[in-house]
Amino acid sequence: MFFLNYIVFILLILFTHLIALSTQLLSSKKYFFGVYINEINIEEDFKIKINKDFKGKLNISLLLSIMIYLIMKNITNLNIGANIIICTTIYITLFFLILRVEYKKVKCIKDTYLENIENLKNEDTKQTHIKIIEREDEILTKEKKKLIKKFKILFGICIGLSLISFIYVLVSYKSMPDTIITHWGAGGRPDGYSEKNILNVFFINFMDISMVILFAVIGVGSIAGNTYIDRDNLEVNRKKALKYLNGLGYSFLALTLSIQSITTTIPIFMVQEKNIPMWLSIGACIFPIFIVVPVIYFYLMISSIKPKSRTSYTVENDDEKWIYGFIYYNKEDPKLMVEKRLGMGWSMNMAHPMGKFITIILVLITVGSLLICFI
Repeated sequence: MFFLNYIVFILLILFTHLIALSTQLLSSKKYFFGVYINEINIEEDFKIKINKDFKGKLNISLLLSIMIYLIMKNITNLNIGANIIICTTIYITLFFLILRVEYKKVKCIKDTYLENIENLKNEDTKQTHIKIIEREDEILTKEKKKLIKKFKILFGICIGLSLISFIYVLVSYKSMPDTIITHWGAGGRPDGYSEKNILNVFFINFMDISMVILFAVIGVGSIAGNTYIDRDNLEVNRKKALKYLNGLGYSFLALTLSIQSITTTIPIFMVQEKNIPMWLSIGACIFPIFIVVPVIYFYLMISSIKPKSRTSYTVENDDEKWIYGFIYYNKEDPKLMVEKRLGMGWSMNMAHPMGKFITIILVLITVGSLLICFI
């Protein structure tokens, strides 16, 4: 049991580190560390240097996070959840700070390149660059609406399970003892207690419902986001796109259920004053890691059928609509989800009302996770 705490943290931080190291590898070739480079040529030596610098800083961040975890684990009295969240948050914060530095380097190179090109032009030699504005296939859009409807129902069931857990706790509130369990250790045995009140009793339910709603919005939003396919062999690519989007939706659904298996049942164990089965707590930590594999696969497959032309251009290709390459803010784009520039997956449009709502939920979940760990 002593080594279980270390094993869980090491597995989580190494998996996070592996994804972070693969940021550029998993990104579209149109982007380099968040900068749209489809219209310019960047020397290969510069790319290698930037990648090497990025990975070097990231490795140092990993070692620093592990050292902080070991220090906190042996010096402080914080539980495993608090240690993992704090150290992982430190690593992710350093990760984004490093991305910001590399983004600025690449953006500077691009700006210099475009400035030099502009200076070389004159009225006689000026060339006209025609950008082909990519639009989503109309038939694909109609078929996607059916997928969206299906996954809204499936994720609705997940939300329903969380609401059932909440209602069960609500009905049982009066019969609960004055002192309730608020935390379980790595072995599933209670190791934290608090006074019964509305905040302590329903806090986990709030976290659970918020998390499920968040995953539902991201899962459905990922399917609803713009999907551009190569016009060559259109019918085949359209079928592939639907197949991959369907697989992506089920992967997100499985990810939601795997995490929900612990967040939705914790309130029930709290009411019944029981231990959490070790297989359940370990599974809820480990299983989501394996589910990420099909998520990556389907994302890469969707990327493989995108237009290959360097003249293709989409609304999210505008550098001015991105903050440091990883925050998308575009009032003119009605879509909630767009393709990430850094790594695989999708980003939220922070100018979209739902994007702002989800951000608030994310902040509340993050702060709430820290608070529950310190109880």
